[in-house]
Amino acid sequence: MKNHLCIILFLTTLGSLNCLASDFYVSTTATGTGDGSFTNPWQLQQALNSPAAITNPTDTVWIWLRGGTYTNAFDPQSSFSCFTHGTANAPIIFRNYVNERATIDGQLPYSMAFVLGKCSYTWLWGLEIMNSSTDDRDHSNTDRGGNVYCTAPNIKFINLIVHDMGSGLDTWKTSSNSETYGCIIYNIGNNLNNNGNWEGHGHGMYLQNDTIGIKKIHNNIIFSTYGYGMKVWQTTNTDALGNFDIQRNIVFNGGAASENLGGVGNNTRTHNFFVVSNGANNPIRNSVIKHNYTYSGINTPRPPVNAFGLNFGVENLILDSNYITCQTRLGFNNTPVFNASVKGNKIIAGIPAVYGYYLWGFTNTDFPENTFLPEEPTSGLEYFVLPNKYEQERAHIAIYNWAGADEVQIDISGSGLQAGDIYELVNVMDYYGDIITDTLDGSGMITVPMTGHSYAPVIGSTKAPVSQFPVFGAFVIRKIDRTVISGIGASRLEQPLQIFPNPAGSWCQVRFSIEIPGHYDILITNLSGYSTRIKNKLYFDAGPQEIQLDLSAFQNGTYLVQVANKQFCLSGKLVLIK
Repeated sequence: MKNHLCIILFLTTLGSLNCLASDFYVSTTATGTGDGSFTNPWQLQQALNSPAAITNPTDTVWIWLRGGTYTNAFDPQSSFSCFTHGTANAPIIFRNYVNERATIDGQLPYSMAFVLGKCSYTWLWGLEIMNSSTDDRDHSNTDRGGNVYCTAPNIKFINLIVHDMGSGLDTWKTSSNSETYGCIIYNIGNNLNNNGNWEGHGHGMYLQNDTIGIKKIHNNIIFSTYGYGMKVWQTTNTDALGNFDIQRNIVFNGGAASENLGGVGNNTRTHNFFVVSNGANNPIRNSVIKHNYTYSGINTPRPPVNAFGLNFGVENLILDSNYITCQTRLGFNNTPVFNASVKGNKIIAGIPAVYGYYLWGFTNTDFPENTFLPEEPTSGLEYFVLPNKYEQERAHIAIYNWAGADEVQIDISGSGLQAGDIYELVNVMDYYGDIITDTLDGSGMITVPMTGHSYAPVIGSTKAPVSQFPVFGAFVIRKIDRTVISGIGASRLEQPLQIFPNPAGSWCQVRFSIEIPGHYDILITNLSGYSTRIKNKLYFDAGPQEIQLDLSAFQNGTYLVQVANKQFCLSGKLVLIK
């Protein structure tokens, strides 16, 4: 490294951190008079109100939510509401701290748990958003409260865990250029009585968009809803609808939470994908739906189907390389417009004839550049590993175990994990309870059990969740010692050295524990072996330590950070991305 590069070291003791201007904290125990520091944090709504310290940011603002459950009553219709404004180059990011479980509970009887309306360039990352109310959801005939309601532009939802709310992630037409990435969404909605028939309401995602700006929906897992899994719709019949980019999502058990009541009358809102416009001569325009994966078991009164462009059609739709089970419907004989490229899809099975309704769809004579299987296979294995761009040692997995084997072997060498990594394999149907830990060997192969799994109950329902094991399963795989941001290098607090955020921008924090008191050097070495050393040796007492490094003079790249003397050395990998 060039000699003119330098670092400025700020020493603190553990628990007395003076954070940089772009680094703030939120806690469930905050008093409301805090300044956002580590030792005097903000309340969550206090941070969402955009205090002066984060107004008009010139660099990325990180607001770290400490572990715990956050409840609030912002107004008669929402629990929390966001007013923060970042910029394209300096977003404001609300993120759970050091993988702590930070839960936003919209349990109050309001229509919305979290509102993003008067904000922009704000990201929610790694948070759990849910409704813990145990009110009856199967026969209450009252809409369940809680959803994430977004009408603001340039918002990102990243790797959220959203469950047991009345609706899931709802992004409306004014929320242009939004991105929903890597989120796990489940147990959404409740039943309402329609002339004696209990019908499911509430969707995993409810999406609208006009034709200005792109709405990205990538790498999410949605399942076990009362209503649709993913719904693209509009509430008027005159507004433009389109510009969706929907890729690499796993969607299964659409409507299964409602259908679990049983009875052939429960035949509405049972879709995994429902992409349909609501206006004459106003089709869904300029949208891409690629590399998505669905499953529809026949263990519900009506397996969830997939609908693209019914009623009023599509204009310039790309439906490509999707892996879709159960009936898939593209338009119908009254669709006025259907301009689409439909190829490379694998369409497996339809609704068995015993159900006797909704039997239209399309066949290989309609769209010959696709693969059609009239029934589910009874042998073979197919799986898909979808790496996470925000956390590089994390991926989503969809497994089609057509042979029904008790366990399967899959190759995850493309997931971002490396040989020797200790990983967690999470069954998404019990995200916080069904976790297997193992070490990845050099082959990149792992064993995935397809039996013996547990399932998180639907809060407020007495019905057992619908499982599709052993034929189908969806999982998250992640490195255990991933860091706060991307999981590159470093380790958890109980390990010798922790660096976060990682990748870092203009600064990073380093935590470690000294066994032998004395003077130590701090070194940063790049991949070429050139080091920058602190010339004056730094004295540390025995015990836990915490330092901050100013990295503003360093170039992007991968570095080794070391705390060392002749008797003792701790090290960790740092990735710098500005």
